[in-house]
Amino acid sequence: MSWRDILGIEASNTHNSHNTQNTPINGISADIANCAEQESKLLESLNGICQHLDISASEVKNALSNDEIASLANGDETTESLNTFAIMLAQRKRMDQGKRPESYKHIANCQHCGPVWLWFSGDVLGCPWCWNHAQGNPIPRPGPVRCADCKHFERVNHPRLGHCKKGQAETPAGLWASDNRYCDYFCPS
Repeated sequence: MSWRDILGIEASNTHNSHNTQNTPINGISADIANCAEQESKLLESLNGICQHLDISASEVKNALSNDEIASLANGDETTESLNTFAIMLAQRKRMDQGKRPESYKHIANCQHCGPVWLWFSGDVLGCPWCWNHAQGNPIPRPGPVRCADCKHFERVNHPRLGHCKKGQAETPAGLWASDNRYCDYFCPS
């Protein structure tokens, strides 16, 4: 069976005359047209939502599961929930690039990431920046950190000098252990 038979397209060209004896499957072509129409409506809706966000409609659509798309098509999900999803996805994308969300105005201390920006202050066992930490992406710091407190600081034969394993800028002699500096790759030791 050819792809034209599967899609329910009649073979009318003379170079495909061998397919004229096959009966088209009409239900499948209607399903494909319906699916294309639903996808077009979804992308149109997402274009409106993503207009003022740093993310494209196709990126949001690709992040949705088939079940979520079906729920939207059935009316089980609202446009408001889709809007919230797009906003959160855009925020995560910016965070992956090491950019602090506007709502993250307080300084917190994460057990895994060290000092970070969050929407509240205090000590935490884990934070949204832990994703960046796990993937080696930068984390914007609320203030300077000490090289000696970082697990990426590798000491040399000098008691106070070392190098950054993450390749951060340093002098030819290396980094001074007690230096306070802004570092997007700081990781508490």
